[in-house]
Amino acid sequence: MPRAHALRPFPIRPITISVAMLVALVAIFTIGNGSFLSPYNITTILNAVVILLAVGLGQACVILTGGIDLSVGSIMSLVSVVFMIALGRLGAAAYGVVLVLGVAAGLLNGLVVSKLRIPSFIATLGTQGLLVSIAYMLSAEPLSVPADAYQLLDLVNGKVGPVQAVWIVGAALFAIYFVMQRYTPLGRQILYIGANERMSWLAGLDIDRARILAFGFAGLGAAVAGIVLSASLYSGYPSIGAAYVLNSIAVVVVGGTAMTGGAGGVVNTLVGALIMGVIGNGLTVIGVDVYGQQVFLGILIIVAVAITFDRGKVAVIK
Repeated sequence: MPRAHALRPFPIRPITISVAMLVALVAIFTIGNGSFLSPYNITTILNAVVILLAVGLGQACVILTGGIDLSVGSIMSLVSVVFMIALGRLGAAAYGVVLVLGVAAGLLNGLVVSKLRIPSFIATLGTQGLLVSIAYMLSAEPLSVPADAYQLLDLVNGKVGPVQAVWIVGAALFAIYFVMQRYTPLGRQILYIGANERMSWLAGLDIDRARILAFGFAGLGAAVAGIVLSASLYSGYPSIGAAYVLNSIAVVVVGGTAMTGGAGGVVNTLVGALIMGVIGNGLTVIGVDVYGQQVFLGILIIVAVAITFDRGKVAVIK
């Protein structure tokens, strides 16, 4: 009987491939349209990147544990609706309210997965429907910013000198997740669980607590993304986050984080968000329609997963 040969890990680090891809995409789109690197277009790209980065950082926390969160888009939608309602009634306190709401929704996901022992795919598919239904119950129609609350959105839409306020929001959020992953016990536990959950349990790690908190961070990222998106559109509605479920996963895997967990992290997610922002803008700039963009995105995700997927963790591919 011929001896089976195990598939070896990809010889080049995924983050290296992702950075090379980012550089290549920028070069291609610049050649395709000379205005791609104009100050206006760069600002447009970076504004979109902040939303992708926020929801992607949250998704990365869950994927690093070996799970997945399909409810991030619904959290964004619920946050957008509540944010518009709360702005008129609570003023600036609306920011705090919806951030707490996002974290609470994430913790709910973590509790369902950890305590009920339900696979994250199924659990978050269920809470996805629950959360978006609540959003529709609050308002089935788009909600505009209350007339006396426009200035409150300057925290996101304004500028600090020459710097867009939304970039500062993105940088601050990235710093929070970076410190959490690199310098806290929770960050290390999230990676350990994704790398080998059984060994983590034998080592005495509180797996349920780490997983619940990972989902909490996913909810926080989705909440920030929902706030930024609503502020940029000056409205909130219950389907605003629908497209960001796939985008959040794409940001994570395109950046080089393994879908099987335990490898990758926030820096990879930043690169992935930049790639996705460049792709979304670049394809539009050179005239590719939305359907062509979806084809490109689908191929990109398959290639990214093929490169980063750790087949040694999965006995049977199904």
